Amino acid sequence: MTEQPVLAHLSLIDEAERFKPEENKAGRRAEILIKENDLRVTLITMRAGIELDEHSAAGTATIQVLEGRFEVSYTGGSVTLGPGELCSLRRDVKHSVKAVKSGAFLLTLGWTTS
Repeated sequence: MTEQPVLAHLSLIDEAERFKPEENKAGRRAEILIKENDLRVTLITMRAGIELDEHSAAGTATIQVLEGRFEVSYTGGSVTLGPGELCSLRRDVKHSVKAVKSGAFLLTLGWTTS
């Protein structure tokens, strides 16, 4: 069986609209869009004021804001991101993410497989 060359083709704006967290009591929602051995792409939607507590990832991560505004805090600093902005964090960096304004971001995790 031959593997398909394209893993996914979707509209991120449509996906963000479809997975809004309004009905979710936690105020946030995570939907895995792509899952491979060396890559995970997750759409995160959050209401304003909701925070993802401090955590770290086992691989290099990017946070790319689609809509809204998010503050990414890490040891020694923070960055606030709006639509079209991207932040990349090294593996194992402890960080938290707070929704300053309701919205959505794409979380991409990559790592090597041995």
